[in-house]
Amino acid sequence: MRGLAIDVRFEGRHLLLDLSEGRPVRIPLNWLPVLKAATQEERERFAISMDRQQLFWPEIDEDVNVAALLAFMSNTARR
Repeated sequence: MRGLAIDVRFEGRHLLLDLSEGRPVRIPLNWLPVLKAATQEERERFAISMDRQQLFWPEIDEDVNVAALLAFMSNTARR
């Protein structure tokens, strides 16, 4: 799975990552404990790096690498 981050939103217990390839990826917040513990307002204040490979939540000091997250998802799905 590959792609560039276009947008991020939250739905229930999931982070929805919109990728450049046109489909959202559902990521359980259990995999991202800092974001799971954050308020909805804190989650909504994020930035995407210019190369679209990093997600940042400066207020709560959380950074997520898109490629690493997608690789983790891929490896988890194979188990």
